[in-house]
Amino acid sequence: MGKRLSSPRFRRRASWLSGAALVLGAVAVAVWLLPQSKPKKEIFTKAPPQVYRAPHAVKLDSGSRAEVVVAASDFIRTAVRRVHVDQSWEMTDPSMRQGFTRQQWASGNIPVVPYPAAGIRQLSVDWSYRDDVALDIVLVPVKGSRLPPKSFMIELKRSGGTVHHRWLVASWAPQGVSEASMLADAAKDQGPIPRATSLSSRWLLLLLAVFLGLLLMIPVFLGVRERIHVARAERAHRRSAGNG
Repeated sequence: MGKRLSSPRFRRRASWLSGAALVLGAVAVAVWLLPQSKPKKEIFTKAPPQVYRAPHAVKLDSGSRAEVVVAASDFIRTAVRRVHVDQSWEMTDPSMRQGFTRQQWASGNIPVVPYPAAGIRQLSVDWSYRDDVALDIVLVPVKGSRLPPKSFMIELKRSGGTVHHRWLVASWAPQGVSEASMLADAAKDQGPIPRATSLSSRWLLLLLAVFLGLLLMIPVFLGVRERIHVARAERAHRRSAGNG
């Protein structure tokens, strides 16, 4: 072990190692000195808690079903096919055309996925509440479009009273599984990501700093040991010269 420590090659390698340790130590100190983000303080009020109550599902009777299908068909004929788009303004719920003027909506640049529909092949009820209904609709394209049939989900909300009311389109989205929807579902199934605490990171940095400090002591130890060997050699040389 003594021969290895006195080896110039070993000392050069130790010097490189100590230099790398010094750089890592500087990085660790910089991270240590960076300001840690503080968690936001929760504010509690004395207001009564808001409890969400899910609406009760109801069976869509034949009369309401006919009204919903007519409203959906009119929307497809105008907004989806992009024919007389201005007429679809009165068919949509205010939440869907929020941020648009009537003139902007009539231009056809609307948040509705277009499709050259020739008719409805299949229709089924996805959910049904008193004032909210969603349908799964399969559309067939016009001849010559070379497009396959496409399924869409359309949501309609009741506007007005029980007797005098209208069904307005609140959303229109293509159906089908995509990579983005799969990732969104996977993220939805996962619980909230736990927040990393600043205490654990500080302890890790402290351990790293101690380890780097020990590494920095290697060249100091080698230098002191080399000086001791040199001093001993000089004393031995003087003694041998005096005896001679």
